[in-house]
Amino acid sequence: MLIKELPALAGEATTLVWAGDDSRAEELLAGLLNGQDGIRRLPYDPDGTDAFDTDTLVVAFAGPDLAADQLAATLRRLAPGGRVVLLLGWPVDELPYHVLLDPLVEAGCQVLQAVPVDRANRHGVHCAVVAARVERLAPLRSYLDDSPITLGGAEPELRTLLRLTGEHLFGDLVARPLRRQLADLRDRVDTQQKRIRELEAAVRTADAKVAGLEERHTAVQEKLATTRAKLATAQERLTQLRSSTTFQVGYTIVEGARRPARALVSVPTGLVRAWRNRG
Repeated sequence: MLIKELPALAGEATTLVWAGDDSRAEELLAGLLNGQDGIRRLPYDPDGTDAFDTDTLVVAFAGPDLAADQLAATLRRLAPGGRVVLLLGWPVDELPYHVLLDPLVEAGCQVLQAVPVDRANRHGVHCAVVAARVERLAPLRSYLDDSPITLGGAEPELRTLLRLTGEHLFGDLVARPLRRQLADLRDRVDTQQKRIRELEAAVRTADAKVAGLEERHTAVQEKLATTRAKLATAQERLTQLRSSTTFQVGYTIVEGARRPARALVSVPTGLVRAWRNRG
């Protein structure tokens, strides 16, 4: 159900009182009263004692920071037949409904309808409860009934109440292990998410190491290329030096000094060769 459909579900109302946190009032009322031009908003005095009449729809937001005493005081100001819409900030599967039932029952209110609310990511309202202060039990409604709520009609008979109490006990019997399984699954999901975060951190560390190694490899490659260029230059200069006339003359004289017996032949021959190869 859309949040803007809740006032129509609660029944006819000409005025509305926001009894929740003022910081969220404008945001939620903009969605709630979208297209509801016939409803006038009245101011709310949390310290007041005047009763809200049956033409006034009381709206409040209840979430994890719920002040149960303040909610109970607001509900007690409902006149018999007065209605309240509680916008709930808990996901349906996490709803601590006992926290809401205590102030509702204490104020003599009957829960008439509980519905999930669409687009919770926009306004933070996951579900809503419509209740009314009653002096006798109002007719029971089915889950899929989205017609406007009325308090008239025959009071549920004993057989209906017996069935309801039985369904509540059987439903709780079935739901408890499911809630336990859900809690176990959430624990497993939390553990897996923690493990995933650890693995992601390890991957980031490994990536950083690889990046460091790649930088070092690049630096070594650049240094090796520079060294090879220097070696090639040195080899070229050495080749030029060895092919020079000065080097050949010097080499011939040194070799002649090392081998005097052969110098008489090798030195003149080497000098002639150097002379021919000059230039």
